[in-house]
Parts: sequence; structure tokens; C-alpha cells
Amino acid sequence: MRTRLFVIAGVLLLTSPLPASSQDEAGPQQPPPPMPQTAPPAAAPAWLGSIDFGVRGNDATGDLARLERYRDLQNGPFSRIAVAKETPSFVLEATAFNIGRRDQQYRAAFTGSRVRFTGGFDSIPLNYGYATSSPWIEAAPNVFTLDPFARAQVQAKTAVGVPASVSDLQKSSVYRVLSPTFDLQQLRETASFKLTVDMNPSTAFDASVSSARKTGAQPWGASFAFNNANELPVALDNRTHDASAGLEYAREKGMMRVGWNASWFDNNLKELVWDNPIRATDTNPFDPSGYSNGNGPAQGRMSVPPSNTLNSVSAVALYKMPAHTTINGTVAFTQMNQDEALIPWTINPVINSASVLASFPGLGALPRATAQAKVDGVNGMLNFASRPNRYVGFTARYRYNDHVNKTPVFDAREYVRFDAVPEETGGETEQFNITQNTFDAAVTVQIAPFTSLKVGYGYDAFDRTGRAFSNMTDHAFRASIDTVGNRWVTVRGLYEHVKREGSGFSEASLEDGGSQPGLRFYDEANRDRDRGTLLFVVNPIDVVDLTFSMSAGKDAYKGPGHDFGLLDNDNTNINVGVNVYPSGIVNFGATYGRDHFASNQMSRNANPPPDPQFDDPTRNWTLNNTENVNNFNTFVDLPKLFGNKSDVKVSYDYSDSDNGFVFGGPRVASLTAAGTFLPLPNVTNTWHRFAADCSYFFQHQVGIAVGYWYEKFDVSDFATVDVPGAAGTPRIDLLGELSTGYGNRPYTGNTAFVRLLYRF
Repeated sequence: MRTRLFVIAGVLLLTSPLPASSQDEAGPQQPPPPMPQTAPPAAAPAWLGSIDFGVRGNDATGDLARLERYRDLQNGPFSRIAVAKETPSFVLEATAFNIGRRDQQYRAAFTGSRVRFTGGFDSIPLNYGYATSSPWIEAAPNVFTLDPFARAQVQAKTAVGVPASVSDLQKSSVYRVLSPTFDLQQLRETASFKLTVDMNPSTAFDASVSSARKTGAQPWGASFAFNNANELPVALDNRTHDASAGLEYAREKGMMRVGWNASWFDNNLKELVWDNPIRATDTNPFDPSGYSNGNGPAQGRMSVPPSNTLNSVSAVALYKMPAHTTINGTVAFTQMNQDEALIPWTINPVINSASVLASFPGLGALPRATAQAKVDGVNGMLNFASRPNRYVGFTARYRYNDHVNKTPVFDAREYVRFDAVPEETGGETEQFNITQNTFDAAVTVQIAPFTSLKVGYGYDAFDRTGRAFSNMTDHAFRASIDTVGNRWVTVRGLYEHVKREGSGFSEASLEDGGSQPGLRFYDEANRDRDRGTLLFVVNPIDVVDLTFSMSAGKDAYKGPGHDFGLLDNDNTNINVGVNVYPSGIVNFGATYGRDHFASNQMSRNANPPPDPQFDDPTRNWTLNNTENVNNFNTFVDLPKLFGNKSDVKVSYDYSDSDNGFVFGGPRVASLTAAGTFLPLPNVTNTWHRFAADCSYFFQHQVGIAVGYWYEKFDVSDFATVDVPGAAGTPRIDLLGELSTGYGNRPYTGNTAFVRLLYRF
């Protein structure tokens, strides 16, 4: 600084005017007029940001698709870029992650004095399997064909198509050798934008739009009734557009907002057509048992998710009243429409023949060509909150939902079962309507310093059509106690009891579907629910916090005539944790959690009436399902291990699960005695993940970083079958099924990073 001052002083002396001799003789010299003073130009605000760029290497074995799942870990470049600029009039930010990868992400945001804008694009893969295979060839979008010679062999019973017996399992399906391996994966790409404009200090307008496209394929069940189950890699080609706009007016005492929301789902694929793997020709004439014995059609056809629209307009208002009291409410009107073309009754030409249509004239044409599906909804909510003094507070809420199905009735009394058998056992469609009224009220009382007690009551009533119970009512009682604000400890305890009672029970609605009259569906059965939660956070000293939480709950399903279905379930959860922040050089912590779940259900293995099995209690069986999950994680952060130039982070995560299935009851006992019952083994898995990252800056702007990830997943799942003697190679020809081989398999992955860091 001193040198700089000397230089400036020297320049000023050299550029000053020198006195003339005549001026000396004339007397004192008049000072020159002052130079105009101007402020130095302000420096343009600099961009701030960071560039994290390098390479990533991956060495993995096992199920690589499950290792990646929702990400892209392939070898190659890695990138993370963030830039920002702030001026007195605006702030601009932008980020980019994994540029060019299947899991790439981009974000940008602009904040001005009156305008705010955000936009982004992200890509999320879903990797099902890299060793999947299928004998079906996609001849056209979602039209899958099989080798005609192989189908003819299977129909002639000279080759095994879909294994139907234990002896068939000892042989290889003719389709296995015709099934090339491929990557089964899908990709969702989403672009979104949001704009907010402050029109004046009280009024703002906002609008947003997003568009998400799905491509690739996914596993899809496409079976031919009870004789063979199939899983195909069904193609995806759809897009969802969402848009919203709103106008908001806010003052000190309240606010109001009106808005519009809309969603359009466009599916470029309208149906799925696939060849039957056990028949090359349609059974002619049709077999009345063709849906169960395999004597059915040569092809199947089904619809896929149809294109549809949703539009909603809403209004929200809030008003602040005296005595710390507010009231707010919202109302929304929604309309949903779907008018896609309906697929014909069947693809089976034998049933479409004149001789069959003479007996089933209703199958000659559909009652209408398109769905004409329409649902109107009205949703409203009113909230009231008041705290007239520091000791007492009140809250109350009322919510109303009305779901009205306006789809015209569709006559399906005559229909075709599984493209195999025409029948007259159907009926007309029902318009499922739902009306819900919910009320909740609570009072909070401060019972001690930093401690408050809250008690409340909730009422929730459902009126529905088309279900076994037309009405359901929940009565909920809640109590909680909170200690918040104390320097040393935070405590929260909550207990809730909910009693559900149904009315308007229709036994015919169950029997029409072939179910036992004693069956009750878990989402509408009479039920008592008890839940409790306890949370402790203790800070014995400033640099340590200890956390303990526990929750437990139990559902008991009961009621007159409730014999089958879910009977009860209970779950518990315990978590303990500690975090230590001794200094700016080191931080560390660890948590452990355990979850337990158990449920009991009962069913009956019986043929429908008039078979006497239907009422035979010796055919009852039970299932007890239990699962225990353990989770542990720990971390160490060393932000200044090598001074202010370094940052080191290390973490380890572990989880395991043990899911058991215990069958019982007289039916299982009789099968066990006959040697024909095979119990299911437990489904177990363990997962380890270790991650370390170290960065070091040689200079303020330039540095280097290295990172390492280790993941190991072990799983035993009876639903995942490999080729005998070839672990990790999926077997697609299971008993009664041709699948893609998608399932849960173990993997081990090692991923390393080397990156250059630059910040500015």
C-alpha cells in the first residue's frame, strides 16, 4: 500500500503546472479552478461458482441394474457445475450435474426486484435388469410375436412351452433358447418452468408448466387366465403435461388467491397384443373351459393406460382477526375426462364368427365406441386457529370431498372371458361415487414453562357406492404433550385412538364376485387403531445432542361376520442417535433404528357354490407375516483436516431385513400330513454402503478431489429363480410362467472418482 501511495504522489507532482517568473513578480498565484469530481466506475459484479469435473470408474459384479437402479454409474466423465451472479437488481443461479448421463440434471433461477423465474430439466432412469430376456419379439409397437415353429411344437405337445408340472421343470422350455438377453429399463425426462411476477406490492401472478416423457420398457403381466402366466417387456411412450396459473392478492390482514391447474396424459400406445405361448391356432370350436385348461385363443389383447385430462379451478382466502385468530379456506372444482377408443370384446376370430354371435348377439358390437368417462370433484376446506393468550389455543378444521362419476353405464352382461369363452354372467358397470366429510378440533393448554398439552377429536365419514360397506365412519381421539424451547431437552409424546365402524353392508356385492360372505377388505372393515409416539432430544452440552424416538401401533379388525381377510397387524419402531461437534475440525455421529411389523390373516381354499367346499371350515388357512428391519449409519466430517484447504467426509450405512411367512390352519395341516405342502422360506437381505470423499485446494481457486463408494447387497428371495447351476442367470421358464427373469439379485459395486476442482 505504501508503494502505491508513493507512485500516485509522484504522478501528481509530475503533472502539476510549474510557476512562471512573471507570476512570481506579480504576486501570489491564484489557485487553478477545481477539477470536477466524479465517482470511480463501479466494478461489474463477478460471477461466482465452482466446477467439479473428473472421471469415474466402476467395478461391479452381480445385478448391475439393481446397483444403479435410479442412477447412471457407467465408466466415464463426471461433472458438477454451479454458477451464480448477484447484483443490486437481480440474482442469477445455475447448476448442472452429470452432463450427458442418463441421470443428468440442470437447474436455473432468476430473482429480480419484481420477477422470479425457475427452470430445470432432469433425467431419471429406472433400471430393472441387464440380464433379462424374452422369447416375444416386438413386431410393431406393443405387438409381440413368438416363433411360429416353436408354438406349433408346443401345441402339438412335442415340446415344452410353459412348464405345467414338476417334470416339465426338469426340462428346458423351447422358448428359453429363443430368448435373447437385453437391458430392461425405462427413462423419465422432465422439463419444468415457473414464473412469478409482482404486479404491485399487493398483487402477484404465477404460472408453471412441466412436461415429463417416459420411454423404454417395463415388466408387464399378460396372462391367459389360469393356465399360463406371462411377463412381457411392454414398451413405454407417453408424456404427462402439467400446467398451473394463479393470481394472488395479499394485505396485512389477509390474502386471496384464485388458481387453475391442469394435467394431460398422452399415451402414444393404445393397446397390447401378444401371442399365446401354448397355442398357435385358436381353438375351434371354442372350449367352454378354455380359460382354465389352455384351449383358448392364439393371441391376447388388453388395453394400456389411456390418455386422459384433468382440470381444476380453485380459490383460497385467509383473514386475520383480533386476538391472534385466523380463518382460512379453500374450494376447488375438478373435472377428469377420458374418452379413448375402447378395444373390441375379443381378438379371437372364432368367437367373432356368425355362429357364436347368433347365441351372443351382445358381442356383435360394443355398446359405445369410446369410454366417455367423466368424473367431477368438489373439494373444500375451512380452518380456524386462535390463541387468545399465551396459555390456551384452539384449532378446528372441516374438509369436504365429493367425487361424482358421470360415466355412462356400460352394458357388459355378455362378455368374453380371457379372449377364450363368451359368457352371460357379467353385468352393467357401476358409477362409483365418494363423499367424504372430515372434522377435526383440538385445544392446546400450556401446563408448565416450555410445556403444553394438546387434546383433540376427529370425525371422518365416507359415503361410497359399489363397495361392501356403503358408509364408513372414523372417530379419532388424540392427546400429545410437548416440551419445546428448553435449552437442555425437547420432548414430544403423542397417542391416538381411532375407531372405524361401517354400515350399509352388502353381502351380495361379495358373493357376486365369488368371495366368501365372511370376507372383509382391510380398507373398509371395522377396526380399532392405536398409535403412540415418543421423541426425546437431549443436549447435555453445547456440542452434543442425543436423540431417542419410539413409536408403536396396532390395528385390530373385527365386526359381525368378519371371518376372512386381514385380522390384525402391529408395528414398532425404535431409533437412537448421537451427534458430536467438538470443534470446527471434526464432527461425527451415529444412529441405529429397528422396525418390526407383524400381521395375521385368514382365508379359505374352496370352490364356489354349489360345491360343499365353499362352507367347509376344514379348508381354512392362516398366514402370519412378520418382518424385522435393522438400520445403522455413522459419519465423520473433517472439514479442516489439513487446514482451511481440505475437506474430508466418510460415511457408512447398513440395513438388513428378515421377512417371514408362517402358514397354519386346518387346510395347511392336512396338506402337510399328505406331504403336499411346501412352506415359503424367509425373504432376507442385507445392504452395506461405504462412502469417502476428500478434497484439497492447492490454491484458493484450484484443487483436486478423490472419492470412493462401496456397495454390497445380498438377498434371498423365493420369487427370484436362476437357471440351475448358473447363479445370476435368470430362469424365465418357471412353473406355469414365462417371465423376463426380472427379480431381486445380489450385487457388489466399487466406484472411484478423481476430479479437478475450480472455484471462482
